[in-house]
Amino acid sequence: MVFATAEERRTTRVTLTGCVLTEGGYAEEWTAPGRIGEGGFGPLEATEVNSLQTPPGSYTMTESFGRKDPGTDLEYRELNPASRWGGRDGPYFNEYFEGEGASPDENLWDFMNEGLYEQAVVINFNRPPDAVAQYGLSYAIFLHAGLTESWGCVSTDIDTVTRVLQSAAPGDRIVMGAEQDVFSDPDTAIRTETDAPGEASTG
Repeated sequence: MVFATAEERRTTRVTLTGCVLTEGGYAEEWTAPGRIGEGGFGPLEATEVNSLQTPPGSYTMTESFGRKDPGTDLEYRELNPASRWGGRDGPYFNEYFEGEGASPDENLWDFMNEGLYEQAVVINFNRPPDAVAQYGLSYAIFLHAGLTESWGCVSTDIDTVTRVLQSAAPGDRIVMGAEQDVFSDPDTAIRTETDAPGEASTG
């Protein structure tokens, strides 16, 4: 389990915390600084495309990509000049594909060479297996390198992304949100593994 938490919903600075499940609950293993979308965390109900907000909630991690596999159990794609992430309405929306692409598809190769997607973990917001992808909601939400504000991704240093990749198993979760939404009353907080996958529940 990885937590990405902020003191307030509108801040762009988060603390990443890596935890493992023990008999007594989750135990902290490491922390690292991170950044999120320029608009902070979005509403619990839904985060829309081009809002510059990061979607709060609990999401699985099953896929990843970058320059070279660092040794991860997640499905990993080594990027090439044809690597794209679909932003247009259609069969490749919020999915990896290879081809020429067109706006607003993301050119993963270019972002990798800028240092952002040197290593990246796909956060399964608005996509299988957590949800059916809905055009109009945000897409291309990743945990990636660069430690910079984004359009909605979570960004941290390359060593931390690599650490997550090397320790994650398919289906492990990242829980994202303001502290008041993650650690508040259990009837109103963002739920973790007890939720239906991908939901940010209000109880």
